[in-house]
Amino acid sequence: DHGVSSSLFQNPAKLHLTLGTLVLLNEQETQKACDLLQQCKEDFVDQIAGGKPLTVEVAGVEYMNDDPAMTDVLYAKVHMKDGSDRLQVIADQLVERFVASGLMLKEWDRVKLHATVMNTLFRKDPSAEERNNTMTGKSSFKERESFNGRNILKLFENFYFGEVQLDSVRLSQRFSSDASGYYATSGQLTFS
Repeated sequence: DHGVSSSLFQNPAKLHLTLGTLVLLNEQETQKACDLLQQCKEDFVDQIAGGKPLTVEVAGVEYMNDDPAMTDVLYAKVHMKDGSDRLQVIADQLVERFVASGLMLKEWDRVKLHATVMNTLFRKDPSAEERNNTMTGKSSFKERESFNGRNILKLFENFYFGEVQLDSVRLSQRFSSDASGYYATSGQLTFS
C-alpha cells in the first residue's frame, strides 16, 4: 500500500498511552511534575485504581485524521477489561491537574486513550530532530508523508492484541531510552 513501510511502526519496547505532553525546562519544573504526580496518587488515583493494576484490553485499530487513504497515525484502541471508565477518569483527572498547575496546556476536553502503532513521524530520524532543535531551534523534518491505511484498517479493525496490566503513570523523556529499551523516566506513580 502507498507509503507503508516498516519504519512507521512504533518500537514494541516503547508502546505506551500518552496522556499529554509536558515541556519541563529545568530540574525545578521536573520536580514540580513529580511532586504533582504523587499528590494525584494520594488525592484520587489510589481510590479509583483500588491499589491494583488496571487490566486493559487492546483491540482494533483506528486512525487520527479524516481520510484513511491519507493516514499519519494509526493506533490500537484501549479499554478497561471490566467495562468501567476508571482509566479514562484517572487520565482526565491527571491532565486536569497538570493543566491547572501550569505544567501542561489544555488541548482537548478528554484524553483519547490509544496506543500508537504506526506514525509517519517515525519515518524520520528522531535524534536528528533533537539535535537540530538543540542547535538551531528548528527542525529538519520535511512534510509528513501520509500512508494509505485502508487495507490495514480493513484487515485489523477488530484485531485482538491482548490484555495488559497497567501499573503506573510515568513522566517519560522523549528521544531517550533506559536499559529496558523504554523511555527514560523522570518520575512515576504506581497503582499498586
